[in-house]
Amino acid sequence: AEAIRPPAQSIICDAIVAPLMLQFQAACWDTVVILAGCALVGAAFWYVGGQIPLDKHLVLFYAMALATVPLVYKLMWTFVGRDTPGMRRAGLRLIDFDGNPPARNRRYYRAFGSILSLLAAGMGLLWALVDEDRLTWQDHISGTFPTLE
Repeated sequence: AEAIRPPAQSIICDAIVAPLMLQFQAACWDTVVILAGCALVGAAFWYVGGQIPLDKHLVLFYAMALATVPLVYKLMWTFVGRDTPGMRRAGLRLIDFDGNPPARNRRYYRAFGSILSLLAAGMGLLWALVDEDRLTWQDHISGTFPTLE
């Protein structure tokens, strides 16, 4: 019979998980950047005479097109291996459970985990309220977490 062992401690470095309010602030800043970019592109499109037809058959297409903007934004910062402007503005940086800057594959796992967290009606984000380390699903999936700079 195999002995029952307690789960291993997940975070093995001394860094603290960033307070949820700072993480929320970073997300708000990133949302402002995304909305400003959309407004700029929309204004340029309108300025050159572009029109968006209002047709009930196109609503789903428009919704999907708008949903890709934050996805591309997140993947762009994942691809370059940097923290988002919102994280930097809030004074946060992403590290792995060992305390090192995360490898690119961990950043991709985190992006996937973020999508999963949101698609599950935000439960992955709310998980931080009951987790003993205050980690979200994307933190657990990727083995990374935001900490203070």
